[in-house]
Order: sequence, then structure tokens, then C-alpha cells
Amino acid sequence: MRIEQRFIILLVSLLVCIGLQSPAQAATDTTIKLTFLGTGAPRPSHSRYGPAILVEAGNYKIMVDAGPGMPERLFQAGGFEILTAIDHVLITHLHFDHTISVPRLWLTGWLFGRKSAMKIYGPTGTSAMMANFRAAYDWDVRYRTAVGVHKQGSELIAKDIEPGVFFDKDGLKITAFNVEHMPINIDTGESLGLRGATLGYRIDYRGRSVLFSGDTRSTPSSRIIPLGKGVDVLIHETQVPAIGNSPEAVLANVSLSVHSSPAQVAYVLDRTRPRLGVYSHIIPPEMTSDELLALTDYDGNMIVAEDLMTLTIGDEIIVGRAEGQGTDIFTQADVVDE
Repeated sequence: MRIEQRFIILLVSLLVCIGLQSPAQAATDTTIKLTFLGTGAPRPSHSRYGPAILVEAGNYKIMVDAGPGMPERLFQAGGFEILTAIDHVLITHLHFDHTISVPRLWLTGWLFGRKSAMKIYGPTGTSAMMANFRAAYDWDVRYRTAVGVHKQGSELIAKDIEPGVFFDKDGLKITAFNVEHMPINIDTGESLGLRGATLGYRIDYRGRSVLFSGDTRSTPSSRIIPLGKGVDVLIHETQVPAIGNSPEAVLANVSLSVHSSPAQVAYVLDRTRPRLGVYSHIIPPEMTSDELLALTDYDGNMIVAEDLMTLTIGDEIIVGRAEGQGTDIFTQADVVDE
């Protein structure tokens, strides 16, 4: 895509957001709304927190990954109302930058009003990790219930899932699929023998669809290609190599074999042709939108996600921003179910 084309697309998106969408507009019965709470990766960043995307479809509010800083961004976006409303989490894999905020979402949401159990879905090993989280905070839960905090909602229920449809209810269907993120020998392409799995997800709701690549080195055999054909929004990670041979650059580049270059992302998008392609989980986090798009040889609609950006997927895909939409003083919020 030429630079001037990208500029026009971004300008039109901004005008649509300002002209048609109130900042507080939520998902409707026929839309999917996404809120990007973290668009970075493991590296700390003031502007891009760890990977986390909120999906709202009908009455469902689902967190895809729970990276560092996610609760702060969630609170910034929607106050206590949204913090206490989420009880489903999809984990793509067990790296810390995708899981470390699960305990905070689980416990903070419960402490301030949520009375439904937190349900976690992820690849093999998810249940064991969540059992360890539950054990680590057992004293905390017992302490708070002893002084009068409601017991309901303190449950942490986890399920290891396999590729395929694992949720299909109320018009919402969620499909998991394997992605290519397990470590390999960079010279031979052979597996290094680490057991485990990494997943991507496709969410369909009343004719709308969004696909999350998860962390992946996308190749011609990527499952994203058959599962992503014609989706409304395809969200894909990327890593751009560090320049030079300093110890820091060398260390940063060890992960290139398990992430996707902009050229690989363009290859996937060219074969899936979503209504909108979106970069998120961006390495390094200081990469700008202009820099990433200039490296991506793709002639379709493409944008770069920023923290607190929203996408409302309907007849149009509307770009917005979520901030200050909820109550940030607990005693003024109406979030505790009787």
C-alpha cells in the first residue's frame, strides 16, 4: 500500500470516529467491539503495555491475554464497571507477558463486586498454571472472605483446550487453532524439543468475525490463512529486527525465529484479505505506525493498534478510543450485585 493511501485510510477512520461514535458507545447485539488494552510485548514501555485485548459481543466480555499493566488500562478505559464485568479469559500461551495479570483481573474484579467465577481457557498447561495461581493466593482469598467479602466469584476455573470450536453459545462461537511459536533451531528449522502449544483464536458473533494470531512466526503453512479468509478484522503480531551487533541487539533478535516480520504478515494478509488488518503485540514497542506500515507491502486496509484504541465491527469498522468511560471512585459505582 502506498504511503498516501495509508494516510487517507487513517484520516477517514479518524473522521468516522469523531463524527459517528461517542467514546462511550458499546457493542450492540450485532457488533463486536474490541478495546486494545496493551499492544506491546515483554519489553516495558510507557505507551505500549503488555498484550491484552477486550472483546465485547452481546452480553459477553472476554479478555484475550492478560499482559503487564492490563488492569490499569482496563480501569482507565471503563472504571469499576468494566473491571468487575469480565469473567472469561482466553490465553494464547503461557509466556509471562500473556498471563501475569490473570491473578489481578481475577482477584480485583472479585474483590470489588464480581460474583461469577473467573473462567480461563488456554493451551495445555493452563490449568496447572491457574492451579498454582489459586494456591499462591489461597490465604488472600480466605482472609478477605473471613472479614466479610462475598465468597461468590472467588473461584478460578481453568480448562486446557485443543484446536477446534470450544465455545458455541448465544450466537458466539470461539475457535482455537495452533500457531507456529514453539522454539526451533534457526538454521535447520527443527524443533528444540520443548513440549507445549501456542494458540490463536477466531471469534464469530452474529455474522461478524475477528481473528487473533497470537504469537507466531507465520509461514505458508500457517493455520491463520485458511481460518482467516474473509474475516472482518485480522490482528497480527510482528517483530522488526534490532539493528547492530551490540549485546542488547543480539539478545533482542533471538526471538526473531518465533515472531513474524512485516513481510510475513503481509503474506498472510494478502491470502486472507480481511476487511481490516491490524498490527498489535509490536516488537520493539517504540516502532511507529508510519514505520511499520512502510515495511508492510500490502495493498489492503491496514492500521497499527495503539493502547486504548477501540474497533467497533459492524457494517462499518469504526475506530475510536476508550478512556474515562466508567466510574473510578468505588463508592460511587453501582457494581456489586445483590
